[in-house]
Amino acid sequence: MNTSKFKLLIILVIVANTLCAQEMFKYFTPDDFAKRRAKVIEQIGDGIAILHGAELPEGYIPFRQDNNFFYLTGVEIPNAKLILDGKAKTATLFVPDRMSGDIKKEAWITPGPKDAATYKMNRVVSNNNFTATLNRYASSGQAFHILFAPEETAEMSRDRCAAHRVDHMNDPWDGRIAKEINFINKVKERFPLVAVKDLTPVLDMMRWVKDEKEINVIRECGRIGALGFDEAMRVTRPGMYEYQVVAACDFIYQNEGTQGPAYFAIAASGERGLTWHYNANNHKMKDGDVILLDYAPDHHYYTTDITRTWPVGDKFTDVQLKMYNCIKEVEEKVIAAMKPGVTVDDLVKVAKEVYIKHGYEKLFPGYIGHFVGMAVHDVGPYDKPFVEGVVFNVEPIIEDKELKIHLRLEDTIVITKTGAENLTGKTTTEVEKIYKLKKEKGVGEKAAF
Repeated sequence: MNTSKFKLLIILVIVANTLCAQEMFKYFTPDDFAKRRAKVIEQIGDGIAILHGAELPEGYIPFRQDNNFFYLTGVEIPNAKLILDGKAKTATLFVPDRMSGDIKKEAWITPGPKDAATYKMNRVVSNNNFTATLNRYASSGQAFHILFAPEETAEMSRDRCAAHRVDHMNDPWDGRIAKEINFINKVKERFPLVAVKDLTPVLDMMRWVKDEKEINVIRECGRIGALGFDEAMRVTRPGMYEYQVVAACDFIYQNEGTQGPAYFAIAASGERGLTWHYNANNHKMKDGDVILLDYAPDHHYYTTDITRTWPVGDKFTDVQLKMYNCIKEVEEKVIAAMKPGVTVDDLVKVAKEVYIKHGYEKLFPGYIGHFVGMAVHDVGPYDKPFVEGVVFNVEPIIEDKELKIHLRLEDTIVITKTGAENLTGKTTTEVEKIYKLKKEKGVGEKAAF
């Protein structure tokens, strides 16, 4: 091979490796994940932390890594494991010997120094070494720090996972034990002298406060979500089905390269809104009703949570508009009050005052929102004051069961040094702007209705 051809080959290899790295580490670098692991190591003393990656789904569903595992590794292969040694200050990644054909090629990891360097691990070894490694640590007397919380993969949140786990265990004809509980039980059975501690609080507090890179991903997720909602408003017409409104969002979300939905779409027209997590989305929409859409994308393991309510026909009715203006002002006042040091209880008080002002005190649900991050109902302490980097969802709701009306607005907000930023505010809540959007042609429309 002559010199020029050899140089060209080297350049092509470098370019290919660079493109692979860009694909794998689009928003975060291996150093970012290594810094997170170092924070965990600081908090476990001389113990070890043990984490399991997600398994391949049983059905033909794209693999998505468990949130906590991805948060500490950036690894996107199934059946991986991680051990962090607090005494030696090391990280060991355990990987299967064979990679599934379902997994993108650039994500494949093999034992050895090459991939250890890529992922900033001390070692990458075969899963076959996992049991022997646990035996060695058990004999050393080091405590085992294990996640007691449920696994979170695609469209999953802690609250729903935990409820599902309890249902299984309490069913006399089922009684299944969750994966994480089964592992804890096996560790206690095989190593009865080992102290087992819950790693969940450590990771929860880390995930509660987002860094600049995480906020940038959520901001991009919010931008994409806003584009989807604008499109959904454009296509809404009486006589259409709720799922067609969702389809407009789906087109935008997929076209912008998201991983999929953060949770199932709630497209509730008319009285369907009274079912808060309605998701059949198969009713024909009627003039005079409102359509409530609660739907957001999952973008690179981070989500937003967006809801907008708008008329199916040209305009809100007078009653609908009065209620809408109430929750719109609630959202504005609550967001204006958000800053470091404020608590969720403080926000509830701000919201209640606006409901009272509009004459809807009896319709105040006593709730104003939840944390958002890697899961749409993300982890975080509701009794602690906000700090910079916390992402919280403001979700004013008004519902009159007698009139069969349910209206909701929802935006994802990040706490800044001095206040707050609406990460999903690019899709409007202004009534006149909504009316204007509804007059525009939507995706797939060949002619005006």
